Amino acid sequence: MDKNRSREKAKQVIFFPHFHYDAVWKFNRKDYSYINLRLFRQVVTLCSLFPGFRFGVEDVYQLEEIERLDPELFKKVKQEVARGRIEIIDGQYFMADCFLPGGEVLISEILRGKRYAKDKLGVDVKVGWITDSFGLNAQIPQIYRDTGYKWLAFGRGYDRKLGKSEFWWKGLDGTKILSHYFASDQSYHAGLFAEYLAENVEELKGYAAGKNILMPCGFGSCPFPEWILKEIDDLNAKSSGYKIRMASPQEFFHALEKEADKLKVEEGEMYQGDRVFDGVWSTRMWIKLEYYKVKNLILNTEKFSTIAWLLGNHYPREELKEAWDRILFLAFHDVITGTSIDEVFEEVREDFGTLKAILAPLLASSLNYIASQIDCEDRAFVVFNPNSFETKGYVEVEADFPREERLTGFRIEDAEWELIEEDRDDTHGWLRRAKVGFIAQVPPLGYKVYRILPAPSTTTFTSRPIHGRRFIENTHLRLEVNPLNGIFRILDTKGNEVVSEVRLELENEVGSVYSHKDISKELVGLVGAEGDISSHKPIFEITDCRVEEGKVCKKILLTEEVYGCYWPYRLREHYGVELRRQNLMTIEKEARLYEGIPWVEFKVRLKSHFPHIRLRAKFGTGISEGKCFANTTFGIIERKREPRDFPMEDWVDYGNEDRRVTVFTRGIPGYQVTGEDIYLTLLRSVNLISHGDKGPITPVPDALELDREYEFSFAAYPHEGSCVDNKVWREALNFVNPLTHAYVTEQNHEKRVSAGKPSFLSLPENIIISRLKQSEDGTCVILRCYETCGKPTKLSLSFSKKPKKILATNIMEEKEKPAGEVIELRPFEIATFKLKF
Repeated sequence: MDKNRSREKAKQVIFFPHFHYDAVWKFNRKDYSYINLRLFRQVVTLCSLFPGFRFGVEDVYQLEEIERLDPELFKKVKQEVARGRIEIIDGQYFMADCFLPGGEVLISEILRGKRYAKDKLGVDVKVGWITDSFGLNAQIPQIYRDTGYKWLAFGRGYDRKLGKSEFWWKGLDGTKILSHYFASDQSYHAGLFAEYLAENVEELKGYAAGKNILMPCGFGSCPFPEWILKEIDDLNAKSSGYKIRMASPQEFFHALEKEADKLKVEEGEMYQGDRVFDGVWSTRMWIKLEYYKVKNLILNTEKFSTIAWLLGNHYPREELKEAWDRILFLAFHDVITGTSIDEVFEEVREDFGTLKAILAPLLASSLNYIASQIDCEDRAFVVFNPNSFETKGYVEVEADFPREERLTGFRIEDAEWELIEEDRDDTHGWLRRAKVGFIAQVPPLGYKVYRILPAPSTTTFTSRPIHGRRFIENTHLRLEVNPLNGIFRILDTKGNEVVSEVRLELENEVGSVYSHKDISKELVGLVGAEGDISSHKPIFEITDCRVEEGKVCKKILLTEEVYGCYWPYRLREHYGVELRRQNLMTIEKEARLYEGIPWVEFKVRLKSHFPHIRLRAKFGTGISEGKCFANTTFGIIERKREPRDFPMEDWVDYGNEDRRVTVFTRGIPGYQVTGEDIYLTLLRSVNLISHGDKGPITPVPDALELDREYEFSFAAYPHEGSCVDNKVWREALNFVNPLTHAYVTEQNHEKRVSAGKPSFLSLPENIIISRLKQSEDGTCVILRCYETCGKPTKLSLSFSKKPKKILATNIMEEKEKPAGEVIELRPFEIATFKLKF
């Protein structure tokens, strides 16, 4: 009787075996496919032998692989899913990283996976289960709740606290999701080791917030250890303090809900503790830079393909589906982060090439089709804006002219422009080709026509060298360069005050693909830097420095060679350098100012022969006390100044009430704000997956980044007032997702739209379009947007072609309810609409 009473008070331990599947990591895709089949064959056998056996599947790609490679095994899996013995948990297509891919790619992973689960297996996945993403962005609660999840379990990004492994997680917009953190030292492997089972249960009891304990038994690194079943029975027979029961996580969360009102609320992103690795934001930077290009490419292709479809063109559904499947693989948490073996990235390079080959022609075709429907009256450049707000930016375009036109010159109507290049007929001097640059101002998600008109001659030239000058300026900023050390200074033209100093710095790097480690900084400081004349450190020698000016674009061009050995290496500031040996790096820097544009654009092209270094761009601000904000998935987040890297999507902003500096980038996610300085991490050179602490001690020589040509593009935007008051997201997206164009030479006389300044869709300035595409059923248009700066907003959708119906839906595109003329959005709310035309 006493024993029964103690059983009633015993803590419940839900033991749940699951397979954490790495599509790639320490093995290639083919090897993991073998492991996947091997383990599922064991699982279906265990299900047949033990009716109480339960098993969780994380990635839907695992099931798709089984269906393709072993249809008979898939039938058995399907049967066990129907019986409730095999459960899909999380169910993304691939378990994506939660920061780097961007919000729409993360949503696509969920949509692709959950739809497969429902269509093939009749399952609506309710449990989110993110075991291995390197931290979680602050919009996960909203994204997961809006895609139909009720609960979330995860393994990285939260501090392990006694009595706190269960809590309510509140996202940026206020959405809450009931959450569990894998707090054990063994994380999601807590139930894997029979010999430590009792010890691990005691550990989890200490972390549990109530009487319900979740004990994940994550395998995949090995088959399921069947002998652990007997160990569970033995422990249950001995213990009166707890009862271990194999069951679904849903049962754990249902029980937890009874204690939910006692749980603490945690807010913001999950980027704490010892399981997030800040080196992944800069490992194999070529992946991040290429991914930025293809992500922009597919989202813009969808937008303009949708607009073209509404005008009568074919929508490339199958081509986009193929492209999306490749992008979802690239977003996998061990691909986009660069943390797998070298062999994996041979396939990744091929995928980038294939994506560009698929998407670039689709985008060009859509733009050309839209342009063909516009009454341009004459030969013209049609400039398109992919953003949901008016965009002002610099475009470079080319035009071809047939010989029979006998054109001697031209001009661009309504634009300040400059000639960059031209080709003329050798015999008569007729103009055959011209490349021009100009500032275009284009309405939200719209276009503007810039007509090309004949002129007696073309007299506007660019790239005029200005000898002896070491600065450029426009109405907003002045940029100076020191020709001796390559350091840039940005000055405000109003008060001629230095607002930022920009230089490159080299640090020691003996870390791994996961983590940065510098063993020399405490001894000698930096390995080297522009302007550092310490002996025994590499020298940055300027070999070329010049200024070029056009009517619109002004440039400072600088080339420097980095040498490891030189003589004299002491007092070289007095004697100069006579001998240079061991070329470590060649760097070309280009800084640009455009008329009417309030930021400085930088390009850094380099080729490194220097192993085990970290290269960073430092933006000195001179602001000792300030706050840091960064663009994150579907919003903005405030972060502390800490000596480690954080991930951003497009921009980071630092400063005080009087003065701030925003840095925005094209595909450079890793940044750090410490002291007065903003750092961008451009490159890390490492050669191990880990030192045995975070994975296998496996050489990855390709991650040394030697002899690879890079081009990094970023910009600095000094401003007064807050990032919200200055709408820095607009300036950033102008840079990150720039204007594009089509060249029109022939006229279609059956026009559907008129020239001028049309906008296909207009939204308030703080509402950003993240997706415009054809719906999954092909019957309507899906529009997704979000509030970006933390302000409640009344949204009124304005279209050039009015839809017959506007329906509010969820991310899964499953619900429908009429949307009013004015829609109220919460701060940072993600809103999805169905537009029926």
